[in-house]
Amino acid sequence: MNATEPFHSFARFCCTTYLPMALIVSPVVATANPQTEVALWFESGMAVATSQLSGRREFPLGAQEVVISSGSSGINGIVVTSRRLLGFSSRALTWSKKELDVNEKVLEREILPTFSLIRTDRHLYGFRGVNGLWLEEALGVREQVNRFHSNDYGAVFITNERLVGFTPLLGGFASKLLDVHERVLGVDNDSGLIVVSTTRRTLVFGSRLNGWEEFE
Repeated sequence: MNATEPFHSFARFCCTTYLPMALIVSPVVATANPQTEVALWFESGMAVATSQLSGRREFPLGAQEVVISSGSSGINGIVVTSRRLLGFSSRALTWSKKELDVNEKVLEREILPTFSLIRTDRHLYGFRGVNGLWLEEALGVREQVNRFHSNDYGAVFITNERLVGFTPLLGGFASKLLDVHERVLGVDNDSGLIVVSTTRRTLVFGSRLNGWEEFE
């Protein structure tokens, strides 16, 4: 029997997705998904965000700061620059920032309706659109992200050492260490749940759960 079968009936009780994922890269023009509440653009050394609730909100950029990418979806908008990460929340009605380490490299960006994720060579960063907060999780010296799975309610990074989950409802990132000889066999991403099957157990992560649930 498939290891994930016992969880399909449980998954029906979880929220279903309602908006598509959007990842838009444009450093010089407005970026907005038709289903987003946030519009972003740049002018006169400033990042500018607008929404129906907030009106216009400006954030000054540094003299040598270069915009690398930007995008918006749902209630949040993200700007990646050469020095930091900027997030705008249409719920908190404000910008917030996260400074990058010197020479830290941004490798991946995901912008979803209620949260956004940034992966660098040193950290995992999560932006929570509901309150405009940045959260972070440091990666180990030899830790490498091998796989990434997401839906509108959460995301899971699979590394060579652990599973790292993030949802906009939890206090932060939630990790589950993998045993030395434990291998990931498969991932089922359905109905707001991300189910990871390994050689010794099944791990379930979702926004309506209190972090990870484990089944032998």
